[in-house]
Amino acid sequence: MSSESATVLTFYGQQMLMLHRKYALSANAKKLLEAHDDWKHGRIDQDELGRLVRLSGNMRKAVTDTIAKCASVMRKKPAELKNCVDIIQACTEILSAADKPPSMDGFPLLKLPAEIRRNVYHQYTSKFLGGYRNAGAGFVPFPKKSSCACAGYAPPAFLQPRLINMALAATCQRVRNELLEYFYRKYQFHFSCGCELLQHLKTNVFLRKMLTSVKVHWTGPKSDKGFDLLAKCPKLKEFEIIISKSTTGNLTKRETQMREFFTSQKPPRLIDALGMDELILIRGVDTITVTHLQARQGARRSDEERANLGALLRDKLTRAREDGSLDEEGDD
Repeated sequence: MSSESATVLTFYGQQMLMLHRKYALSANAKKLLEAHDDWKHGRIDQDELGRLVRLSGNMRKAVTDTIAKCASVMRKKPAELKNCVDIIQACTEILSAADKPPSMDGFPLLKLPAEIRRNVYHQYTSKFLGGYRNAGAGFVPFPKKSSCACAGYAPPAFLQPRLINMALAATCQRVRNELLEYFYRKYQFHFSCGCELLQHLKTNVFLRKMLTSVKVHWTGPKSDKGFDLLAKCPKLKEFEIIISKSTTGNLTKRETQMREFFTSQKPPRLIDALGMDELILIRGVDTITVTHLQARQGARRSDEERANLGALLRDKLTRAREDGSLDEEGDD
């Protein structure tokens, strides 16, 4: 930003004196003079001022035409000398900014206050939400990382999935850390099974540390280990669990042993599903939601089971966390 003398006529002063109309300046000339005034007062930088001229031949022509018109006015009306000199000086500074090689330095993001950086991360990540967030689906890890036979996530028919471009995280390690911490703390993440939940929590340190909202379909042969690791996420506050007939496709070790000796024609109870013992040990959650699987994705359980499970989880999971430590190694 250049220093400004108290005697130099500002763009506002030019308008008050109606110099633009008096000198028959073009619309492009007025736009450049206004941009020059913005640069003088620090509202834009010199590179932005120069780009206005470099990117348009008409803009550069407007500068030279303005200088020629002011020179003509000076010859005809010597009383306008000072005003014309001020405008010509502004034009020469505009041309100087245009001829200066553009700076190759990147935007100093890390020099901004932390609050502004978080706002930048919010603007960057929120553009990927679209209808997903409004529909409650949140973000879904893709592609599926676990090798289990569980069905992957199937979005509702009215939603069009979009991949997230996290190129900003590749700029440097500090930006990557800050962006991922904000991303995992801010939004809800949907896992298609307990195996997928376990795989991501084991391999992603930032996710384990910052996860606050999660949505999981309770199914899969590793649901117990997934819930056990989820209990060690220190910032977990919102938990939505989806139940279906496949929830009892894998039973607890005790129930499996009992069924070897006690035959029963009745279907397995929800409380005997694999992961129940680990699920009720999760603590510190503020919001608990139990929902049915979409009918087109699998067989649904009864509303009574959903209501009973919701009451149980609200009683257990909302209790205060006894140990907020985080297991960095995860479980095998």
